[in-house]
Amino acid sequence: MKRSLDRKTRIALEPRKQPRQQRSSKVVDRILDAALILTREQGTKTPTTLAIAQRAGLSVGSVYQYFPNKEAILLDLARRWLSSFPEVIAKRIKVAPPTNREEFRQEVRKLFIDTSRLYLENASLMPVIEAISGNADLRPIQNEYDDQIIALYATWLQHVNPALEDKIAGRLGVVMMEVGHVCRLVGLKRDRKTFDLIEDDVETMWLALVSPYLDLD
Repeated sequence: MKRSLDRKTRIALEPRKQPRQQRSSKVVDRILDAALILTREQGTKTPTTLAIAQRAGLSVGSVYQYFPNKEAILLDLARRWLSSFPEVIAKRIKVAPPTNREEFRQEVRKLFIDTSRLYLENASLMPVIEAISGNADLRPIQNEYDDQIIALYATWLQHVNPALEDKIAGRLGVVMMEVGHVCRLVGLKRDRKTFDLIEDDVETMWLALVSPYLDLD
């Protein structure tokens, strides 16, 4: 059973003011873009609220109108990162289904190219993602997106093989998501060459896992 965020944690981390107008949305985008740039520049060092405000060209007070602290900013960045995966996976469902193993392998490769870019370009956010996973109060945030991703993987597999049972497709989706995410986190902590090699290994594992269920020549 999923655990909801407790009230204290939710108040501390949720954005203070939701942008209701286009101008407000642009201010929030400036704050988040500045925070992302700084996290990429500083690596594991967390940028201060002052530094984020300066990079965004805003006063600290303006930042605090939308976010109570720097942790809330990073959490919102993490949410944005997590929310980018469903769209990437959904692209594979919108194209014509592959008719043989080689075509499916090519589709998997396209998905890996797109998702790997999300990991590599946002490597500085991975400590935030891991913190969410390890915190019982924050984990529901990731669970929400995990469920979407698993469902999309299952739908993709059934797009390839409409006869695939829901229960099997869902189980395969869980393995695809968990193995792909954990292995990439390991790769990001190494060097780029190791990341690429682990990526190839995950692709091989995926293909070995799902191919028997797809009824491809």
